[in-house]
Amino acid sequence: MVETMTQKERIAAALAGTDVDRVPVGLWRHFPSEDETPDGLVEATLRFHRSFDPDFVKLMPTGMYCVVDYGVQIEPTGDRGGTTRYVSGPIQEANDWERLPEISPGSGVLRDQVDVTRRVKDALGPDVPVIQTIFSPLTMANKACGDEQVLASHLQDAPDQVRTALDQFTHDVIAFGRACINAGADGFFFATQLGNRSTLGETSYREFGVPYDTRILRALRPDTWFTMLHLHGDQPIFELADEYPVDTVNWHDRETPPSLAEAHDRTERCLSGGIHRSGVVSSGPPDQIATEVKDAIEQTGGRRLIIAPGCVIPCDTPDEHFRAARAAVSG
Repeated sequence: MVETMTQKERIAAALAGTDVDRVPVGLWRHFPSEDETPDGLVEATLRFHRSFDPDFVKLMPTGMYCVVDYGVQIEPTGDRGGTTRYVSGPIQEANDWERLPEISPGSGVLRDQVDVTRRVKDALGPDVPVIQTIFSPLTMANKACGDEQVLASHLQDAPDQVRTALDQFTHDVIAFGRACINAGADGFFFATQLGNRSTLGETSYREFGVPYDTRILRALRPDTWFTMLHLHGDQPIFELADEYPVDTVNWHDRETPPSLAEAHDRTERCLSGGIHRSGVVSSGPPDQIATEVKDAIEQTGGRRLIIAPGCVIPCDTPDEHFRAARAAVSG
């Protein structure tokens, strides 16, 4: 019988594959309009954590925050995800990749998110892990030009120009990451929205994605202990879970292979998943949410597992559904 753990102890044990007092759980959603200011995002984040008691905080700036300081204009999507979308940006032709402005975590949107990190960590204390969301450089390039087809064309016709921007994004993410670590972050949710075989394909991702991803992850690794790799989309390049210096891997396990059970046999990494982001956690009923969570635990034996959504949970999800997901790991 394992004695009751703190949230930090529980996550650390799950990452290490040792015994836990119960399977840890992570839950996250966007906070549209509230995320437009540091005050609003801090308040929403703390309210969410205190209401549902997940085992860690995944900070949820809008999904486009990482490119706003480069000149990308955004607007709310108005959809259930609650994030923002591209309106216009600095990339009109291939040479524009070499003309991006210099940015710093000491100013603009990045400064605001460092401030959010510090304030949330200070409010919750050392026993609640806090991870900041960062994006892979190739994902940032896609967000900066606002069109996967434009990016694909430039990768083919002007690869050196795009590499210039990827180098800059890499440098800037490392600087931002270090500022967040200094502000109290325990690690990162490292999201790659193109690390799959269904968008640009594995060959392109290994050329234009992997080298930059690994530079960031290796640079931030010595000062972190909880970094989650998020492989977004269909047909994820799941091998990256072992190739990258990360602690756990998260993907749409209820929507695309591998399943949790298959993944448990393929990697020694801790797995983060089990909740269909827009399935029963959103639609209910609560007893079916509990069934889904318990199935995830059965698939893995409850070891090397963090119960989590495959991606962001819709922002109109009823509070009782979040409570049901959290309660399912204690039942």
